[in-house]
Amino acid sequence: MIIAKPCVTMKGIVIQAYSWDKKIKIDLAKVKTCLEGRSVKIRTFIPGMMLITVIEGFETSIYPSGKIIVKELENSEKGKEIASIILECAGLSDVL
Repeated sequence: MIIAKPCVTMKGIVIQAYSWDKKIKIDLAKVKTCLEGRSVKIRTFIPGMMLITVIEGFETSIYPSGKIIVKELENSEKGKEIASIILECAGLSDVL
């Protein structure tokens, strides 16, 4: 399950992945490689801490905890679409 809500401090959408069955942990290096294969621009990669990308024109911060922030976006459904791309790359399609 993913939950998307407005982020007041970052002016965007915060998406968090949840699962009742397992702890959500995103392997940022794996996601980075997958997104590069999909021609997504990588802005910053700090192993184990964060990955900043540009997906569909939106700067997106990805954290190992499953938290995703899509900046300058107000549409939570679009945020969920972007999160789905990331979670697929992380091998977490089952939480969608």
